[in-house]
Amino acid sequence: MKRILLSFILFLLLSTQVSFSQPGPAKNGLTAKAVLFNYQAPHRDNKQIFENLSNGFELGYTRDLSNALSFALPLRIGLANFPIYDKLTKSVNTYTRDKIYTGLDALLQLNFYKNCGISPFVYAGIGGAIPAFDFDNFYAQAPFGAGLDIRVSERLKIALQSDYRFAFEDGFDNWQHAAGIKLLLAPKDRDEDGWPDKMDPCPDDWGTVEGCPDSDADKIADKDDKCPQEAGVPENMGCPSDMDKDGVYDRDDDCPKVAGTVKGCPDKDKDGVADKDDRCPDVAGKIKGCPDTDGDGLVDIDDKCPKVAGPASNNGCPPDRDNDGFPDATDPCPDLAGSIGGCPDTDGDGVTDNNDKCPNTKGPASNMGCPEIKVEDKKVLDVAMRAVQFQTGTAIITKSSFKNLNEVLSVLNKYPEMNLSIEGHTDSVADDALNQKLSEKRAKACADYLIKKGIAASRLMSAGYGETKPIGDNKTKDGRALNRRTEFNPVWR
Repeated sequence: MKRILLSFILFLLLSTQVSFSQPGPAKNGLTAKAVLFNYQAPHRDNKQIFENLSNGFELGYTRDLSNALSFALPLRIGLANFPIYDKLTKSVNTYTRDKIYTGLDALLQLNFYKNCGISPFVYAGIGGAIPAFDFDNFYAQAPFGAGLDIRVSERLKIALQSDYRFAFEDGFDNWQHAAGIKLLLAPKDRDEDGWPDKMDPCPDDWGTVEGCPDSDADKIADKDDKCPQEAGVPENMGCPSDMDKDGVYDRDDDCPKVAGTVKGCPDKDKDGVADKDDRCPDVAGKIKGCPDTDGDGLVDIDDKCPKVAGPASNNGCPPDRDNDGFPDATDPCPDLAGSIGGCPDTDGDGVTDNNDKCPNTKGPASNMGCPEIKVEDKKVLDVAMRAVQFQTGTAIITKSSFKNLNEVLSVLNKYPEMNLSIEGHTDSVADDALNQKLSEKRAKACADYLIKKGIAASRLMSAGYGETKPIGDNKTKDGRALNRRTEFNPVWR
């Protein structure tokens, strides 16, 4: 870090070779500032640089070597908490309390935007400090910092700065912050405009442009301004060239007498198309200034379906073969007019015919548009699953089971839109193949009975699953009894 500091000081010194070649006398100044010292932060990874502070003040002298470079000689006195450096541990563990600090620096300061109201600067230099007036403990240090000059008037500035000081004595690196005023001691200036007479082309006329008057405040001195009473631009010798003051020179302005943002013309909707060329001056759009909401290339004002894309040949509307108001591209039933998403709902149950298993009979969507079987009717089918019995080892239905099958028959007649899936199941006692065939025959036997009683064969489906779908434990008697069953499951069409 110290190498970087020395390199920066060398850069400032080289800068003076250029600065002295610039004309004009240097300005002198005096400074008075409040100072805050911090010797603890450098030993804490430079954290808390604005804590553990002690107070002091500065009186100093400055001299401008050029508009960019200054020399400063500040004297600082205050109370500081100096570190007590342990040479054995090579560390600082304790600090003195409120010992008098006396320090003097020689600094070079590089200024930026010095003629502006706020001017930042950086600086570096060399200095020395004496703790508690003990000259035996004198140590040298190299400040490196930055700050701001804030102009209050031509002669007065507020100065804020902060620097880090590399000490040439172990443990004495420190931070210092200062705030105060800088009083400029300007050279002779007869017209008191802030420009010294030796630099002022108009030493007897107060002015703001390099010391010369600027009556129209266009930053062009009256002596160089062909229109000193009317603001203008440099390329027009100080005369105006933007009558509407919209920032577009008249020579480039399509509307030189009316302020605007598009080649100097107004654009109320801010779409980048000047109002004079905009078919829709109050609504932003990209096609001749008009919007095209559906992006079909036909602007909304010419589009009969502005929110749905369609060809110009159809006035911007999409094809709709069944004329139900739903475009073919999104109509699941493009050839059948319907009010629900473009599809018909014949039975009016809210389920469109293409999704309705019972399009002519109302039913909830949860049952695919078919009527839900009543609890008592569902109970008939559930009872039949247990009650329908067969002679042992055969597919012959026992006489006692005909009552239950007749009740199943009544349910089928009650719900003409309902089909029935008849499924046979066995336990695991016999051979697998035998059980499979037996379950198929028993399911078919039930279906045949119902067909003989007048139920259309197309409404019945039979299948056997043998012992593959047990609902009980085949290791127990009760479990095997549960597994021997014939299920009657509704299927809606």
